[in-house]
Amino acid sequence: GISIHAPHFVMYIKDLLVKQFGESVVSLGGLEVTTTLDLNTQAILQTEINTELKTLKSMHVQNAAGMVVNPQTGEILAMVGSHDFFDTKNDGQVNVTLQERQPGSSIKPITYALALSRGMTPGSWIEDTPVCFTESGQPPYCPKNYDGRFHGRVTLRTALASSYNIPAIKLLNTYGLDNMVALAKQLGITTWDDSSRFGLSLTLGGGEIKMIALASVYATFANSGTKVPFTPILSVTDSRGTLLPPYPITPLPNPQVLSPAIAYQINSILSDPSARAPAFGMNSILNLPGRNVAVKTGTTNALRDNWTFGYTPDVLVATWVGNNDNTPMSSVASGVTGASPIWARTMKKLLENSPSAGFVAP
Repeated sequence: GISIHAPHFVMYIKDLLVKQFGESVVSLGGLEVTTTLDLNTQAILQTEINTELKTLKSMHVQNAAGMVVNPQTGEILAMVGSHDFFDTKNDGQVNVTLQERQPGSSIKPITYALALSRGMTPGSWIEDTPVCFTESGQPPYCPKNYDGRFHGRVTLRTALASSYNIPAIKLLNTYGLDNMVALAKQLGITTWDDSSRFGLSLTLGGGEIKMIALASVYATFANSGTKVPFTPILSVTDSRGTLLPPYPITPLPNPQVLSPAIAYQINSILSDPSARAPAFGMNSILNLPGRNVAVKTGTTNALRDNWTFGYTPDVLVATWVGNNDNTPMSSVASGVTGASPIWARTMKKLLENSPSAGFVAP
């Protein structure tokens, strides 16, 4: 049965159905549920997760998770909530795609989308130079870059693609924390209700998100700024074969939360191998030759989480590696091991049979 193939997805669907119809309707059985899961896609993602974790055993990396979505329809095609649902010793039943965790630099495109919406362009210059911010009663906050260096005058394109921290902090300081939080919520972030608890480190990953929500943000970029809600359920019928509303969901007009121009600028930056070369080199695993694919990585403080989100207009893949008990990994290098190889190999396989459609300028 399908439950063996995708247990986290099945439990996720069951929880959604219980919320919608109540425990008794669901547990009595007789419901026939048609989901969006694609078993082939699910198998590819699961295989790549297992393969990568084998190589990371020595680095104290015990878990990985991921999902695949069609940005245009919001259909969830694959969901792997942990490498092994049945590994109860290590909380295998926890579905990491639905957990609140820190996103590291994978949150930065929201800050850049805010700056672009206020009149900056990918070619605008910004100084990647030492800076300290002081708030009353707080020690000064002096952000550092991942490589410990300063890169001087850089374009927004390079600053985002190479994931420099200081430009992101400066942009957030200029355009405002409350504005970033408001935009994040419109784009799909669900966990930032009380923005008073955040500071400028929010743009470096200081606020917890759920993978499924940040995937929704990236899907909105992929979809030219139109936010399409994720859906894992196509239809539900009862034992008599009667369709149970609200399924299939009647599509409402989807909100245009970002202008197509700004979404395109983000997509252009994140799919530009030369713009990320200063940080990742020209031949990084993030480059899929002959494919126009946008991608962003993130690694949290003390190496507790390592993320990759990447997409074309037709498919989005999100991956994570880490430990459920939040112990740090020993040496997952930024964007080279862990989440990104899982992402790259999954994406390559999914794109094998599709034409190389890039992002079209509006």
